[in-house]
Amino acid sequence: MFIIFGTRGREVNERGGQFNCPNCCSKQNITTDEKQQKYTQIKIAKYFTLFFIPIFSYSTIGRYIKCNQCNSDYNENVLDYVPPTFEEQIASYVEQELKSGTPISMLVNKLKAQGFDESQSTTAVDNVVNGNIVSCHQCNMDFLKGIEKCPLCEGRISN
Repeated sequence: MFIIFGTRGREVNERGGQFNCPNCCSKQNITTDEKQQKYTQIKIAKYFTLFFIPIFSYSTIGRYIKCNQCNSDYNENVLDYVPPTFEEQIASYVEQELKSGTPISMLVNKLKAQGFDESQSTTAVDNVVNGNIVSCHQCNMDFLKGIEKCPLCEGRISN
């Protein structure tokens, strides 16, 4: 009698649930509750096989999380991921714009054009600037401290 046995790796769906997928969250501009996606936790295990049929698992190699929406794979720690709040996203955007050399007054106007009122725009910028302002002496525009050359008139800004 000839018996064929061996081992092989196999993926097994362990459980599912809802989570904040970093990939899906970054692509959507919606409220936090709507960013929740379904996931599947997958276990990779070694199986003893008999006639190439998996009989039982004897070793777990690892686990990962798969987003059912975008099919991205993540470490299990992704279940602890909390997406940034709307306020954090705005602060990040404002900081990025200011560090790239956008004048403060222009950024306030840009935010107003995107639907923010005067108070919201000014507060968002002030929270990032926090008094760290430098001025271009040629065109009289204010910038975030650290900008060395005025992007408007090419003048040098002294910090």
